[in-house]
Amino acid sequence: MDTTRLIAAASADGRALIAAAETDWQRPIPHCPEWDAAELVRHMAAILQWMAAVVGSDHRGGRHGLDPGPQDQAELSSWYLSCLQNTVGVLAATDPDSPTWTFSSLGDRRAAWWARRLAVEIAIHRWDAQHALNCAGGPRPAPVDAAIAQAGIEEFVTEFLPGLLAGEGGEHLTGVLHLRASDAPAEWWIDLNTAASVSPRPAAHTDLRGSVSDLLLWLTNRLAIDDLDVVRRSDIAEHWRQLTR
Repeated sequence: MDTTRLIAAASADGRALIAAAETDWQRPIPHCPEWDAAELVRHMAAILQWMAAVVGSDHRGGRHGLDPGPQDQAELSSWYLSCLQNTVGVLAATDPDSPTWTFSSLGDRRAAWWARRLAVEIAIHRWDAQHALNCAGGPRPAPVDAAIAQAGIEEFVTEFLPGLLAGEGGEHLTGVLHLRASDAPAEWWIDLNTAASVSPRPAAHTDLRGSVSDLLLWLTNRLAIDDLDVVRRSDIAEHWRQLTR
């Protein structure tokens, strides 16, 4: 997926996030239990500032010294939107192949890596804000854009899953996980013993199917296993929440 589309999607999801959040700053965010809507917005604004600083300076830096935002919640929306506009502008003006620091476990040190990271991060938190609104009687959250969700699954499987499996709880996940998209020609076969793609494909595996949005939201603990089409089930599905909580 090209960076122009990633950046455009991040901008659209970023605006949808604030539209949902500002309807009630004190509304709890179910999938981020320590946050209300205001804290979700502050978190996302901090990520935006950090990304812009890293890409703009080619230096890792840190998150200290970032603008914590206004105390007056009435000013949160305009502050957040300013952060969003600045980060989108920095990424759009940067050559996707230009070198920069990233925390890629695969050694991808290109600015394009940040465009994908932002698009996936902000899409998931947009869903969080809209889901919280839905819990309060509002409309159902829009699914994650299919192309963004597919990019997010690829990122999760290749960049983050190996580290999660090596950490606490990973020892309970063994065997092969098969994710099959119902709305795109995409599937993933993952050996949870090695965190690698599987070929040839084994007969024994856990088989989960759903839209690419639902698959990504399940991987990141936003949806339950029963929200997917469980074709073949094993204890992989049961232990997953322990891994990614």
